[in-house]
Amino acid sequence: MQEERRVVNDSGMTRFFNKVYSTMGLGLLLTAVISYLLGTVFLPQYVGFISAHPIMFYVLLFLPILLSFGVSSRRAQANAAYASLMFYLISASYGVTFTVILMSYRQSIVAISFLTTAVIFLTMSIVGRTTQKDLSRAGSMAFTALIGVIILSLVNMFMHSTGLMYLISYAILIIFIVMTAFDTQKLKQIYLTADSRGGYTVNTNSLAVQGALALYLDFLNIFLVLLQLFGGSSNRN
Repeated sequence: MQEERRVVNDSGMTRFFNKVYSTMGLGLLLTAVISYLLGTVFLPQYVGFISAHPIMFYVLLFLPILLSFGVSSRRAQANAAYASLMFYLISASYGVTFTVILMSYRQSIVAISFLTTAVIFLTMSIVGRTTQKDLSRAGSMAFTALIGVIILSLVNMFMHSTGLMYLISYAILIIFIVMTAFDTQKLKQIYLTADSRGGYTVNTNSLAVQGALALYLDFLNIFLVLLQLFGGSSNRN
C-alpha cells in the first residue's frame, strides 16, 4: 500500500513539474516573440516610441519587479489564473525591454547563448530534482553572493573597470547556475510537503506559476550573462 502511494506521488510530482516547465516555456516564448517583433517588424515604431518617451523604458524596466509581488501575493496563491496573468505580464514586459539588448548582438551570438543556456538550465534542473544532497546551504550562499555582486555592480558604475565587469559576469553566471538547482529542489520539497498535508494541494497550480517565475528568472540571468560573455566586442556596434 505504501509503494502504491509512492507511485501516486511520483506521478503527481511529474505532472507538477510539467506544469512548471510548460508555464516557464510559454513565458520565455512570449518574451522572445515580443522582442523579435519589436526588433524587426515594429522596429521603427518601437524606436520612435522609446525616443519620444524614454521614461517609459525605465517604467517597463522596473515593472517586472512590481509584478513579481503579484505572483507571490495571497490572491495569486488562491487564484492560479491571476498568478498566471501576472507571470505573463512579467514575460511581456521583459520582451519589451530586452529588445534593446538583443538588437546589440548578432543573431548567431543570441542563438548560441540561448542554446548554451538551455543546456546548462536543463542539466542543473535535473540535478536539483534528482540529487539527495540538501542544497539549501548552497542556495543561501548564492543569494548572499548575489547581494555582494549587486553592490560591486553599483561600484563599477563609477569605476568603469572592464576586469571587474567580467569578474561580476562570471560570478553572476555561477550564482544562477547554483540557484537553478536550488530553486528546482526547493520546488520539489514544497510540493512533497504540500502533498503530505492534503488541503494545501489545491494550490499546486499557483505554486507551479511561482516556480515557473523563479526558474524563468534563473534562465534569463544565465542567458544575459552568456550573451555578454560570448558577444564581447563582437556586437553589432
